[in-house]
Amino acid sequence: MEMVAKPRRHLLLIAFMLFVLEFIGIIGYYWLFGGHEGDTTLTISRYVGLNPLSCAAFCACNFVVAVLIVWHLATHEKLHGMGWRFLIYAFVVSFLALSVSPHLPEGGISTDIHLFFAGSMFTIMALTGLFDIIATKRKSTLIVALLFLVYAVFFIICDLFRVSWFMDNILIYESAYIFAYFVLLLV
Repeated sequence: MEMVAKPRRHLLLIAFMLFVLEFIGIIGYYWLFGGHEGDTTLTISRYVGLNPLSCAAFCACNFVVAVLIVWHLATHEKLHGMGWRFLIYAFVVSFLALSVSPHLPEGGISTDIHLFFAGSMFTIMALTGLFDIIATKRKSTLIVALLFLVYAVFFIICDLFRVSWFMDNILIYESAYIFAYFVLLLV
Protein backbone atom coordinates (compact mmCIF):
# COMPACT_ATOMS: atom_id res chain seq x y z
CA MET A 1 0.00 0.00 0.00
CA GLU A 2 1.44 3.36 -1.08
CA MET A 3 1.15 6.26 1.33
CA VAL A 4 0.44 9.69 -0.07
CA ALA A 5 1.75 12.61 1.95
CA LYS A 6 -0.86 15.12 3.02
CA PRO A 7 0.01 18.54 1.58
CA ARG A 8 1.65 20.78 4.14
CA ARG A 9 1.93 24.47 3.64
CA HIS A 10 4.58 25.10 6.27
CA LEU A 11 7.23 25.91 3.63
CA LEU A 12 4.97 28.56 2.11
CA LEU A 13 4.14 29.91 5.55
CA ILE A 14 7.85 30.17 6.41
CA ALA A 15 8.49 31.91 3.06
CA PHE A 16 5.71 34.39 3.79
CA MET A 17 6.94 35.07 7.33
CA LEU A 18 10.50 35.57 6.04
CA PHE A 19 9.28 38.06 3.44
CA VAL A 20 7.27 39.95 6.08
CA LEU A 21 10.29 40.08 8.42
CA GLU A 22 12.51 41.28 5.59
CA PHE A 23 9.93 43.95 4.72
CA ILE A 24 9.66 45.11 8.34
CA GLY A 25 13.45 45.13 8.73
CA ILE A 26 14.22 47.13 5.60
CA ILE A 27 11.32 49.59 5.76
CA GLY A 28 11.69 49.90 9.53
CA TYR A 29 15.36 50.76 9.19
CA TYR A 30 14.70 53.53 6.67
CA TRP A 31 11.74 54.88 8.64
CA LEU A 32 13.64 54.92 11.95
CA PHE A 33 17.21 55.69 10.89
CA GLY A 34 17.28 56.49 7.18
CA GLY A 35 15.43 59.79 7.07
CA HIS A 36 12.26 58.41 5.45
CA GLU A 37 9.98 58.41 8.49
CA GLY A 38 6.52 57.27 7.41
CA ASP A 39 7.22 57.82 3.70
CA THR A 40 4.73 55.70 1.74
CA THR A 41 5.60 57.21 -1.67
CA LEU A 42 8.46 54.78 -2.25
CA THR A 43 7.99 51.16 -3.31
CA ILE A 44 9.63 48.34 -1.41
CA SER A 45 12.21 48.12 -4.19
CA ARG A 46 13.01 51.83 -4.06
CA TYR A 47 13.69 51.52 -0.34
CA VAL A 48 15.86 48.46 -0.95
CA GLY A 49 17.88 50.27 -3.64
CA LEU A 50 18.88 53.10 -1.30
CA ASN A 51 21.81 51.15 0.17
CA PRO A 52 24.06 48.30 -1.03
CA LEU A 53 23.55 46.47 2.27
CA SER A 54 19.76 46.49 1.93
CA CYS A 55 20.16 45.33 -1.69
CA ALA A 56 22.27 42.38 -0.53
CA ALA A 57 19.91 41.52 2.35
CA PHE A 58 16.86 41.73 0.06
CA CYS A 59 18.48 39.48 -2.53
CA ALA A 60 19.62 36.92 0.05
CA CYS A 61 16.24 36.76 1.81
CA ASN A 62 14.35 36.56 -1.48
CA PHE A 63 16.60 33.72 -2.60
CA VAL A 64 15.59 31.77 0.53
CA VAL A 65 11.91 32.64 -0.07
CA ALA A 66 12.22 31.37 -3.66
CA VAL A 67 13.91 28.15 -2.53
CA LEU A 68 11.11 27.52 -0.02
CA ILE A 69 8.43 28.04 -2.68
CA VAL A 70 10.20 25.72 -5.14
CA TRP A 71 10.81 23.18 -2.38
CA HIS A 72 7.09 23.21 -1.57
CA LEU A 73 6.24 22.61 -5.23
CA ALA A 74 8.85 19.86 -5.58
CA THR A 75 7.60 17.99 -2.52
CA HIS A 76 3.94 18.26 -3.53
CA GLU A 77 4.16 17.52 -7.23
CA LYS A 78 0.60 16.18 -7.42
CA LEU A 79 -0.85 19.11 -5.51
CA HIS A 80 -1.58 21.40 -8.47
CA GLY A 81 -1.90 21.19 -12.23
CA MET A 82 0.81 22.11 -14.69
CA GLY A 83 -0.67 25.53 -15.54
CA TRP A 84 -0.64 26.65 -11.91
CA ARG A 85 2.84 25.25 -11.37
CA PHE A 86 4.10 27.09 -14.48
CA LEU A 87 2.75 30.37 -13.12
CA ILE A 88 4.40 29.82 -9.74
CA TYR A 89 7.75 28.97 -11.36
CA ALA A 90 7.41 32.08 -13.57
CA PHE A 91 6.70 34.10 -10.42
CA VAL A 92 9.85 32.70 -8.78
CA VAL A 93 12.00 33.53 -11.83
CA SER A 94 10.67 37.11 -11.93
CA PHE A 95 11.02 37.44 -8.15
CA LEU A 96 14.66 36.32 -8.29
CA ALA A 97 15.47 38.47 -11.32
CA LEU A 98 14.14 41.65 -9.69
CA SER A 99 15.98 40.70 -6.49
CA VAL A 100 19.41 40.53 -8.17
CA SER A 101 18.76 43.74 -10.13
CA PRO A 102 18.00 46.43 -7.57
CA HIS A 103 15.98 49.55 -8.28
CA LEU A 104 18.77 52.09 -7.81
CA PRO A 105 18.08 55.80 -7.19
CA GLU A 106 20.26 56.82 -10.14
CA GLY A 107 18.50 54.43 -12.53
CA GLY A 108 20.48 52.53 -15.16
CA ILE A 109 20.38 49.01 -16.56
CA SER A 110 19.85 47.38 -13.16
CA THR A 111 16.76 49.52 -12.58
CA ASP A 112 15.45 48.80 -16.11
CA ILE A 113 15.84 45.05 -15.54
CA HIS A 114 14.22 45.37 -12.13
CA LEU A 115 11.21 47.27 -13.48
CA PHE A 116 10.69 44.75 -16.30
CA PHE A 117 10.67 41.80 -13.92
CA ALA A 118 8.59 43.64 -11.30
CA GLY A 119 5.92 44.29 -13.93
CA SER A 120 6.16 40.66 -15.05
CA MET A 121 5.86 39.42 -11.49
CA PHE A 122 2.80 41.57 -10.73
CA THR A 123 1.13 40.35 -13.93
CA ILE A 124 1.94 36.71 -13.13
CA MET A 125 0.47 37.20 -9.67
CA ALA A 126 -2.81 38.41 -11.20
CA LEU A 127 -2.82 35.49 -13.66
CA THR A 128 -2.36 33.09 -10.75
CA GLY A 129 -5.50 34.52 -9.14
CA LEU A 130 -7.41 34.15 -12.42
CA PHE A 131 -6.15 30.58 -12.82
CA ASP A 132 -7.29 29.73 -9.29
CA ILE A 133 -10.77 31.11 -10.04
CA ILE A 134 -11.03 28.94 -13.15
CA ALA A 135 -9.48 25.77 -11.75
CA THR A 136 -10.56 25.59 -8.12
CA LYS A 137 -13.23 23.29 -6.80
CA ARG A 138 -13.11 24.72 -3.27
CA LYS A 139 -15.40 27.58 -2.31
CA SER A 140 -12.87 29.10 0.11
CA THR A 141 -10.19 29.22 -2.60
CA LEU A 142 -12.67 30.72 -5.05
CA ILE A 143 -13.60 33.53 -2.65
CA VAL A 144 -9.97 34.35 -1.82
CA ALA A 145 -8.98 34.19 -5.51
CA LEU A 146 -11.86 36.47 -6.52
CA LEU A 147 -10.95 39.03 -3.87
CA PHE A 148 -7.30 38.80 -4.85
CA LEU A 149 -8.03 39.23 -8.56
CA VAL A 150 -10.22 42.28 -7.94
CA TYR A 151 -7.40 43.82 -5.92
CA ALA A 152 -4.84 42.81 -8.58
CA VAL A 153 -6.82 44.56 -11.32
CA PHE A 154 -7.20 47.64 -9.10
CA PHE A 155 -3.47 47.64 -8.33
CA ILE A 156 -2.33 47.19 -11.93
CA ILE A 157 -4.68 49.84 -13.33
CA CYS A 158 -3.75 52.40 -10.68
CA ASP A 159 -0.06 51.67 -11.17
CA LEU A 160 -0.24 51.88 -14.97
CA PHE A 161 -2.07 55.20 -14.88
CA ARG A 162 0.03 56.53 -11.98
CA VAL A 163 -3.08 57.62 -10.06
CA SER A 164 -1.83 60.30 -7.66
CA TRP A 165 -3.49 59.14 -4.39
CA PHE A 166 -2.38 55.60 -5.20
CA MET A 167 1.22 56.60 -5.94
CA ASP A 168 1.31 58.72 -2.75
CA ASN A 169 0.69 55.47 -0.84
CA ILE A 170 2.30 52.94 -3.18
CA LEU A 171 4.16 51.25 -0.34
CA ILE A 172 0.89 50.30 1.34
CA TYR A 173 -0.84 49.16 -1.85
CA GLU A 174 2.17 47.22 -3.13
CA SER A 175 2.75 45.53 0.23
CA ALA A 176 -0.91 44.54 0.44
CA TYR A 177 -0.72 43.06 -3.08
CA ILE A 178 2.35 40.96 -2.30
CA PHE A 179 1.07 39.85 1.12
CA ALA A 180 -2.30 38.93 -0.42
CA TYR A 181 -0.50 36.83 -3.03
CA PHE A 182 1.15 34.79 -0.29
CA VAL A 183 -2.28 34.34 1.32
CA LEU A 184 -3.61 33.12 -2.03
CA LEU A 185 -0.76 30.60 -2.25
CA LEU A 186 -1.47 29.40 1.27
CA VAL A 187 -5.17 28.88 0.50
